[in-house]
Formats: sequence, structure tokens, C-alpha cells
Amino acid sequence: MIFGGLGLALNITTIVILSCSFTLILTSVIMKHFHDSLSNFNAISRSRILWCIVILPWFVSALSVVALVFPELFQWKGIWASLHWHHIYDFSIFSWHGASLIIFSSFCLLLLLSRLARALKMHSSMNQLNSFSKSDVLLNGCLIIESNEVNAFTSGLLNAKAFITTGLNNRLNNDENTIVQLHELAHVKNSDPLRKYIFSLLVSFYPLKISEQLNASFSLALEQLADSEVLKEIPDVALIAKTLVNVTRLQLNSSQIAPPVSENCSFINTPLESRIHYLLNEYKGKSFPYFILIILVFAISSISTLSVDLIHHSFEQLFSH
Repeated sequence: MIFGGLGLALNITTIVILSCSFTLILTSVIMKHFHDSLSNFNAISRSRILWCIVILPWFVSALSVVALVFPELFQWKGIWASLHWHHIYDFSIFSWHGASLIIFSSFCLLLLLSRLARALKMHSSMNQLNSFSKSDVLLNGCLIIESNEVNAFTSGLLNAKAFITTGLNNRLNNDENTIVQLHELAHVKNSDPLRKYIFSLLVSFYPLKISEQLNASFSLALEQLADSEVLKEIPDVALIAKTLVNVTRLQLNSSQIAPPVSENCSFINTPLESRIHYLLNEYKGKSFPYFILIILVFAISSISTLSVDLIHHSFEQLFSH
């Protein structure tokens, strides 16, 4: 048995684990039925909603900790009046608390190690890209890579850089090259590779199918936002759309296609039709749903906290420390 401050810390971690798990389940069920509705929002609102989705489990967990560990701070009534955590300063490793802690901690450790390995691999790839790139830089700051591959992308977590291959650069006219380069520089300006990396880490806690959908939606939103940045510099929607089609056609006809890297922001690895439709449509979609989000957060937080409390008290009836 562990007592005192360490026991308190381990019990708080158990609350976080349970609350996070319940929130992940609830949010996954919601996303399974309403994921397609994300396309009704404009790109910036969609990206904010997606950030809220991946942060929500940890936010709800923090609320659950406050509600269960410090019930004296609130004047609970009704079903909330019984909210508390038994023996908050006592923790047994050889209990259901300990089992849940060990399982979740092992999963988190494996996940963090895999993401660290991914970051190190990206750093190594970045060094290789710098060595392959020409010493001369395009006027707007993009780096040229000597390669027959048809590709343009932004890479680098802490020091993002935009790259374009000679295989693509030599096949585009000046206007098309400018559009591609401005698009990639928008990713550099917004540190999009780092944002994708952090997002992919947080979304990894969701079931595989849900995480893949959320990652794809986030990547599409970033590409649409970068397209919108280009539109501010070159207000010719038809030319930008034509460039998207042309670059995609060149890649499909190319015998050398680079495999996509999930954290990179590639000019042509997201759905073409969705990007062109977003560009050509004057109505970009709904704005951020503040009111609906507040209601959902309150509902999910309430269900999650009550569920954690119910599970805790039920298990206390079945197992002894």
C-alpha cells in the first residue's frame, strides 16, 4: 500500500485514465455518426473543432479530477452530492486501480517511444533533404531538390522548410511554380508539420479508424488554409485550381512517386476534388459552433465524471484494497 502524497498522485492518475477512457469512447461514438458533418464548416473552424476533439479527453479528465478530489469546493446537489473518491491518499498497486494504471502507462510509454522514434527519423530525413538540395534557393525561399520525382512539400518540426523537386519545377510554368511555392511557404509560416505531429500524437489515443479519419480531416483543412493563403497573393481561383489539377496529373503520369510522410505537408497528397470545390465555392462553410461545443463539453464532462465515480464505487464494493 502506498500512502500520502504519492498515493494521492497515483489516485489522481487513475481518475485521469478512467475519465480519459470514457471520453474517448463517447467522442468516438459521436464521431462515427457525425464525422461527415465536419465538411459543413470552413477550414479554420474545422481545424479548431478537430483540435477540440483531440484535447477534449484531457480537458474532461482535469475537470473530473477537480470534481472527485476536491468535492468540498462545490455545493453539489442531487446525483452530484455523492461525488468523491474513497481513500484518496491510499493506493494499492495490487488492485484494479493499479492494473488500470499499469496498462494505460504501458500504452502511453509505447506511444511516446514510437513518436520519439518518428521525430528522430524526421530529423534524419531533414538532414538528408538539406544535403540533397541545391545550394541556390528560389527567390521566395523554397529549396530545390535534384530529383525526377514530381513533388513539393514542407518538412521539419522545429525549423520547417519548403522543398520542390526539379522533376516538378521544370514541368511548370512561372505562374504555376509561384503558386506551388507560395502554398508550401504558407505551411512554413504556420509551422504546419509541427502542428500535424502534435495532432497525430493526441489523436493516437482514439481507435485506429477514428484517428485515421481525424488525421485526414486535419490534413485537408491545413491544405485548404494554405490554398487560401495563396489566394490572398494571387486572386485567380481558376489558375490555382488549374495548377492543382496539373500537378496531380504530372504526379500520376510520373514513374517516380515519393511515398507520403504523414507529418510532411505535401502539395498533392490530399483529396483534389475537395480542395478545388473549396476554392471555387464562395461560401466556405459554417463558422465555429461555440454554443454547441459548450453544450457537448458539459454533457460529456458530466457523463464521464459520473461514470468514473460509479465505476469507482462499484469496484470498491467488489474488491478490497
